[in-house]
Parts: sequence; structure tokens; C-alpha cells
Amino acid sequence: MYLILSKIGKANHIDDMYENEYLFFSNIKNFRSSKPDKAGRLDPKELNVNNQQINRLTLKTEEQEIHFHQVFRDFKAQFHEHLVDPRTHCCSLHWLELELDKDLSSYDDRLLELGEKTLLILDWKRFFEILDKAVSDKDLGVKRKKVTYYDPKELDGEISLFHKQDSFQYQNEYRILVYHLATPSSKLKLSGLKEISAVIETKHLKTLRIKKEKTEPNNTYTQCPAGRYYS
Repeated sequence: MYLILSKIGKANHIDDMYENEYLFFSNIKNFRSSKPDKAGRLDPKELNVNNQQINRLTLKTEEQEIHFHQVFRDFKAQFHEHLVDPRTHCCSLHWLELELDKDLSSYDDRLLELGEKTLLILDWKRFFEILDKAVSDKDLGVKRKKVTYYDPKELDGEISLFHKQDSFQYQNEYRILVYHLATPSSKLKLSGLKEISAVIETKHLKTLRIKKEKTEPNNTYTQCPAGRYYS
């Protein structure tokens, strides 16, 4: 299996990231909205840190109680807690896993809504080295992890900023969170990014395929065993 991390966005933004070697980070609160967008960037449950299942709920006045769990058949509700003003900036990448000589199984046409071009980060090991050095040089905090998707009507308990509801599962997101940035949005310079990256049109993602060159029979491929991609 071969791993490629990718950033999908508007053509001019992706070209600029590639040419000037940076990733763009926005405050994660910008992605929370009660009105989801067609592109799938906005999420009403973004920033949630608790998802509790409730099967008994009572509406009270001074003289009366109405028990919802008695009025409604199979009553079930959820209680959510969320962060209000996080000092956390986010960059979302798309996680691609390719098998030798096989089509990309995780592709979804809804990814096209995120933008016309895609930055392919081909060497994930080197990318993490570059990223870690960049945040260390600026004395920033960083956490990175593949997003876990959950059913809000089933999960009961605490969640983190690395959780998203399962309606977004097609995004197959790898999330990078940076702490202590002073501005609402910021470009994080990643010297060396251009050497390990390429840019393609997003519509061609579904045609990506890893092939072994016949002229190099001893060619080897970077393996990505489970558990080594992320912390």
C-alpha cells in the first residue's frame, strides 16, 4: 500500500501553496456552522467535545410535567457540548491509499466540490519531518491524526477535534491542528514541500494508479503499515 496525502482547493490557492511551499491554516471555529455548505467544509457539529445519548427528557412548568419519553415512541435525543473560542488552527488533508495496479477505491465525486486542483504530497515521511521542523522553529504546538468518523445517534461520551460525524466520511480526512498562532488564519512555510509534491486537477484523482516500471524490476515502494502514519 502507498500513502499520498493531498490538499484539495481552488486552483489559484493550490498553485500558490505549491510554488511558495506552504500550507494554509484557519481557526477551526470557522468550520462550524448551522448551515452546511455544498463543499462539505462547514459542519454544525465541528468543535463538539461531548456527545451524550438521552432517552428520558421532561418538559416542566410550575404546575405540570410533560415526559417526552412517554409522549414519543422510541424517544431518543442527544446532548452536545462544544468549544466556544478555541485557539486552534486547522489544515485538512485528504488521505489516499493506493494499491499496486489498482484503482483508487476511496474516491468520491463529492471531493470535486472542494476545489479544482489538488496538491499531492508524495513523500509523507519527509512531509512530517518538514512540518515538525516548521512548527518547532516557530515554537508552536501541533497535533496530527486521521479523523475518526462516528454516528451522533449512537456514540455516547467524550469526543475530540479529531472526530467528525459519519456523513463526512467520504472526505477521508487527515487533520493537522496547530496551536498558538496569533492570527485568525496563517500560512505555515514548509521549506522543501515542492520537492516532494505535485499538482493535478481534482477531476483526475479517480485515475490515480501506482504502477511498477518494467525497466526497473527491483524498484521498491514505501510501505505504510497501519499505525505508522499518524500519532
